[in-house]
Amino acid sequence: MALRSVIFYFSQSGNTKKYAEKIAEGLSSGEHTCELVRFKKLKNDIELVKNFDFSKYDLIGFGIPVYYFKPPFHILDILEALPSLEGKKGFLFCSSGGNPGATLYKMKVITDKKGLKIIDANDQFVGLDRHPLYRDFDYTLPSSIGHPNEEDLKKAVEFGKQLLEKALDPNTPEKTDFWTRDSDFAKITSFEGLNSQFPKFKLNKEKCTQCGSCAETCPVDAIVLDPYPKWIKKCDRCYLCEMWCPEQAIECNWSWQVEVMNNLMRKKGYTPKKRGK
Repeated sequence: MALRSVIFYFSQSGNTKKYAEKIAEGLSSGEHTCELVRFKKLKNDIELVKNFDFSKYDLIGFGIPVYYFKPPFHILDILEALPSLEGKKGFLFCSSGGNPGATLYKMKVITDKKGLKIIDANDQFVGLDRHPLYRDFDYTLPSSIGHPNEEDLKKAVEFGKQLLEKALDPNTPEKTDFWTRDSDFAKITSFEGLNSQFPKFKLNKEKCTQCGSCAETCPVDAIVLDPYPKWIKKCDRCYLCEMWCPEQAIECNWSWQVEVMNNLMRKKGYTPKKRGK
């Protein structure tokens, strides 16, 4: 039979998108097809999954980046909005600049409630970590530099081909061997913890042109123009608004977090990176 697959993915800087496209390539062979759906805005995405016709698909995948050793909080809200997927097969994947922690397990807890049978998952896809915390960091984290590379993307295609074989096999068992333990850092970076302990957003009105790119970029609609950018609710602390502001008008003070990370790396014996004169 022809297998119809669909991959829902959220991608902040393009890494997860690249992996999703390559997995779809592996799933698309001969009569077998795979469609891609990108999550962009929380409110719209919740409506999307509530009204999506899942009955047309045999295999349903979800792919995300890793935030602070866990899924972006708003992605969990989207998964909670899914209808019953009883009798459907699915898979999960994530891209991470470092340790993915229990990211996929936290997603599976929700997909289990929806009746989706997860037949495979991959938390080893590497993406360049663009978090602004690392701009002033004294140490290089080589694990993510240059990724995803050609070899990474080839592995994603192979993962897609393996998924196709497993989805076509009626005897494929459910995948249950997920990493379930949170790191100490993941435990303390709760939604409330991130919003209280991580830098607040400070707008430099002299630089701001009111272009609206920050509001457009924010995946949870936490920013409105009034007439300058205004943060109206707590958020995932992805800092995409700061990273992608074309005028660098959003300023965050990372000195405390940078010093904590520098001390941690120093104690672990890492060598500081060389800085230009």
